[in-house]
Amino acid sequence: MKNFESGDFDFIKGVQDRVSRSLENKGLLIDLSTDSCRKYLQRKVNTKTQVVVMYVDIAGSTQMSHDLPSLNLALIIQIFSQEVSLSIEKYGGYVLKFVGDAVIGLFPLDYDQKKAIMNSLDCANYIQNVITTGINPIFKKHSLHEIAVKIGIEYGNALVLLYGKNIDYAHIDLIGFSISITAKITSLGFPGEVIVGENIYHNLDISQKKYFLALYAERNSKWDSVMKYNNNLNYRIYKYVKGDSQI
Repeated sequence: MKNFESGDFDFIKGVQDRVSRSLENKGLLIDLSTDSCRKYLQRKVNTKTQVVVMYVDIAGSTQMSHDLPSLNLALIIQIFSQEVSLSIEKYGGYVLKFVGDAVIGLFPLDYDQKKAIMNSLDCANYIQNVITTGINPIFKKHSLHEIAVKIGIEYGNALVLLYGKNIDYAHIDLIGFSISITAKITSLGFPGEVIVGENIYHNLDISQKKYFLALYAERNSKWDSVMKYNNNLNYRIYKYVKGDSQI
């Protein structure tokens, strides 16, 4: 993970304070919303757009849902979703939707492709630090289950689909390869990892590529299972290791 600057430590303190107050209140202090993303997508209905897609998923959530009291599980997921949402917005992204124990974000490529990609990578590292240094110390203090997250990122074309006639009320979503593959590569990650697809990797500057390790062969059996209906797809995945001691 990257080394935090003083302003980042101030933000982490803000995370800890907000998490503490949310736990004391037994609920979030802010209302989570996808309205900003919806307004962005409304301008692109029934057309393809280029976006960076990010999945942030709590590792081991199935076991947590089995073991934890309902109130504790609800608080954990709510606080996780709150802090991930704020982090995505901090780096210029939008929250597309909340899916159980996962948050899906997007970073538009309308103006600057490389900046959107780097923003998503910086955001992913930031989220990992928010979890480990912002959320978990407070969870531990309150005897709550600490969490770890897996993050997957890829970019490409996605179709903005309107599920209905009224653009103001009908559901709007994204479909396409970038959405589908990001979900799959996230499932290959281990807790605390950031996994990216080959489109991200191939659009990085040479100076940035040293921070990525190819994982296709390393996790071949798991990859084969995930892609069992896509045998003809020749696709590589990479682990983002910027800040690791081995670099």
